[in-house]
Amino acid sequence: MTGDQAPDKPARPGSRDKGEADVERVLAAARALPLKARLRLLDSLKAESVLRQDDGLVFSLESVAEFKRARKRAAANADIEQWIAGFVASDVLYDVGANTGALSLRTAQLHAGRVPVFAFEPAFDTHAALVRNILQNGYGNTITPLQVALLDETGVRPMHRSSLGAGTALHAVGEALDYVRQPFTAAAVERVVAFRLDDLVRVLGLPLPTRLKLDVDGFEHKVLAGAAGVLAAARCEVYTELVEALPDDPHPREVERFLAGLGYSRVRVVEHRPPGVYPLIVDALFVHR
Repeated sequence: MTGDQAPDKPARPGSRDKGEADVERVLAAARALPLKARLRLLDSLKAESVLRQDDGLVFSLESVAEFKRARKRAAANADIEQWIAGFVASDVLYDVGANTGALSLRTAQLHAGRVPVFAFEPAFDTHAALVRNILQNGYGNTITPLQVALLDETGVRPMHRSSLGAGTALHAVGEALDYVRQPFTAAAVERVVAFRLDDLVRVLGLPLPTRLKLDVDGFEHKVLAGAAGVLAAARCEVYTELVEALPDDPHPREVERFLAGLGYSRVRVVEHRPPGVYPLIVDALFVHR
């Protein structure tokens, strides 16, 4: 765990965090400023709100959710970063569910910009953060950010937001189902452009992926169904998160059967919770045989 990831120290009982008190004082002073001056202050604070990590990546932060996500990055992504480290210059990565771009940026950094990355993130606020981080790190020629939701159908669809703010997750495109595929009440609904990956590759003339990372909070089956043609032609590696809600949940096995039908076999599984603790969250790597 790096210094940036150290847990916050709890405040002493009966005491007030000094930082919070300072924020209240600054806010009180800022409210008295004319509107143009407040906007200049806001621009200045945004420009200086960056987190520089030990590996050299820089994250431009405009929300607490972004800050927390950046701090947890290294511990959460150790296995997938090992996978990324094995890429070669001829690879093309599709980062589906890119969020604020940590894995896209790490790919660009590890391979000195020689591996093209297509980063898919449909949420308007998180996509903006993704673009900020790409530009902050100088990878605008390597990473292509696409504000597109991948699905099993093409069109404009509702995205049911679990919460608002850049860096948040657990949203659902089409149906308001959570990551264990249970109905939930959305905090807001955002209309997004959704594409079958097969359609998007054809319309935009994108290069076929050789590596595909998939983290879409329980909608893996729909993304893969819309990508059957690409997966059959590309014969790429697929690294996907899978969630088993209960021991008899068919979802992970359905995903595995679908990929097996396209010639893919599972070669590695990384569990993120102790055995028997549900929902069971795993990362699975599939390769074409």
